[in-house]
Amino acid sequence: MWYYTENGEQRGPVTDAELQALAQAGRVDSETLVWREGQADWQPYRTVKPSPAGSPPPVNAATVGTEVICAECGKLFPAGEVFQYNGLNVCAACKPIFLQKLREGVKVGGGMDYASFWLRFAAYFLDGIITGVAALVIGAVIGVVMGATMGVKSPGATIVIELVAMVMGLLFRLAYFTFFIGKFGATPGKMACKIKVVNGDGSPVSYAKAAGRFFGYIVSSLILCIGFLMMLWDDEKRTLHDRMCDTRVIKS
Repeated sequence: MWYYTENGEQRGPVTDAELQALAQAGRVDSETLVWREGQADWQPYRTVKPSPAGSPPPVNAATVGTEVICAECGKLFPAGEVFQYNGLNVCAACKPIFLQKLREGVKVGGGMDYASFWLRFAAYFLDGIITGVAALVIGAVIGVVMGATMGVKSPGATIVIELVAMVMGLLFRLAYFTFFIGKFGATPGKMACKIKVVNGDGSPVSYAKAAGRFFGYIVSSLILCIGFLMMLWDDEKRTLHDRMCDTRVIKS
């Protein structure tokens, strides 16, 4: 069994046939480090599995025995379990995304089309406006109700009202991001920018992961927003909360 590196992380184990298929699909190139039991250390793919052309030619999909590579996510699947279109093989998880791309005339195959920093910034800005206005309304209503109940001159009443309004605003934001990303894969801001959140394999994000990703936002913000800026030097444009939840933001 083989192990290989991808984006600085160890992958595997895979069989000889699977490693060859990954090379044909372009996910493993001549300089990718590979290792298997018996090797003293990691070595470039070309030194252990050389190909006639020196490096694997890029293809849309490759067949290995009865397995094929999905043209969208690049993973191996039994040939009988994939959708085929003009020579491309697409797994069940990627089929909805693939068909949507066809309808919209977007290029198909070749992996995910990651959203840029500015697209994500614009989406986050729009969501910030929506949730900010909603939080102000919620805070005002709470202030009026609690003020009338407690009396504005009661000791500590103002502090209590502000704390309750803050907590309710946080809960609203949690519900907002959890519902829209769990249900549609995108918040209204992301919908407007035509981007969406998916799992690392391209599948839809669950409600639980959407909620966890919201708390990841908070962590990314607390460290001087460095968590957001991490996408600028990441090959898959992942922020800290994307890494924490194994999600990707792609163009929809």
